[in-house]
Amino acid sequence: MPVLTIANTKGGCGKTTIATSLAAALAGEGCDVGLLDADPNGGAHRWATTTYTGPTVASYAEPDKDRLADLLPLLADRHALLIADTAGFGNLAATICMVGADAVLIPVSPGEGDVVEARKTVGFVEGLARTARRPIPARIVPNRIRRGTTLSRHTLAEIEALSLPRLQTALSEAVAYGELGFSGALPLAGSAAAEIAALVAELRSQGWLPVPVNA
Repeated sequence: MPVLTIANTKGGCGKTTIATSLAAALAGEGCDVGLLDADPNGGAHRWATTTYTGPTVASYAEPDKDRLADLLPLLADRHALLIADTAGFGNLAATICMVGADAVLIPVSPGEGDVVEARKTVGFVEGLARTARRPIPARIVPNRIRRGTTLSRHTLAEIEALSLPRLQTALSEAVAYGELGFSGALPLAGSAAAEIAALVAELRSQGWLPVPVNA
């Protein structure tokens, strides 16, 4: 079944927020979703096992590269969708999650450093795809975008100038994303709820997410 990996060699760009938001949204649709936390910090697994209050999300924590290489394909077969959250630095665990993915999402927050690292990550995924001799599509996800600000405009313009593949959906710096880590509840109204719904719809249009159970 599909494996969706969230990756960027730069930390602090919102990988865990996107991973947990997608997991919660899809579980709310009745999807059998697994969340694999390959980050030694374990933020996604901690959220799923101690904070999250919604429908079941099966969560696994495995930052060890050797065990991860065996675990990832097993979990991919077990769940309708496996979402893999990775560390914010280049390591073999993140590489395993990317080479085992059906698609890779690369969050980018406003800032020159984020764009530079995103470009490196896109190139790395392309190299992995050539080595694996199969397509591994990668898409930039603009994150923490403050609409109307010069920094956000420059960031989006630079992504376009570099011809980096990106999703049309962009996530804002809505407070609700931060609250998700504390309340465990997916936002049901407001800009964050609309953005998460748009992200799910766009990923589904790419064929990277299973259809809703009640569809």
